[in-house]
Amino acid sequence: MHFKINMTLVAILAIVLFFNIPFYNHWLNTNVLNPDISIPNTYKVLDKEQRMVSRFGYSYSVYKEMHSVFQKAKIKDPIVLLPPDAYLKEKKVIGVLVVEPAIYYYFTSGKAVWYDSPDVLKANCAMVPNNEGKITVKKINNREELNALLDIYKKYKLDL
Repeated sequence: MHFKINMTLVAILAIVLFFNIPFYNHWLNTNVLNPDISIPNTYKVLDKEQRMVSRFGYSYSVYKEMHSVFQKAKIKDPIVLLPPDAYLKEKKVIGVLVVEPAIYYYFTSGKAVWYDSPDVLKANCAMVPNNEGKITVKKINNREELNALLDIYKKYKLDL
């Protein structure tokens, strides 16, 4: 009996300590305890796309539009190289947050990689900022273009 109580207390302590790590504490506060939009408010909007935009914001719209650009350009199986968030901030891109490749897949059903991914050499498209503070999509035509982008992106830390 004491063993079960002790194990429960150890598990609770481990969870409390885990969420005291600044990165995970920030995630807990912004996504679970104080989300930008509440679930009861999302039920008022019946359209799935409107719910996704209200929940995930402008970034969701950018990724969905980006995927439709690939379809219109008839790029088969695009694998997008995602830039680091710090790079976009330095280039003064406002409103677009870089998501994890798994979240990109959730948004678009497409594939994405970061510069430190084992599959980075398969990337055939990239998100790049233009001079107007917006995101554009660039097709990567050869290995030199990919290496040039990787050299730029590797100067920045990946953070979420």
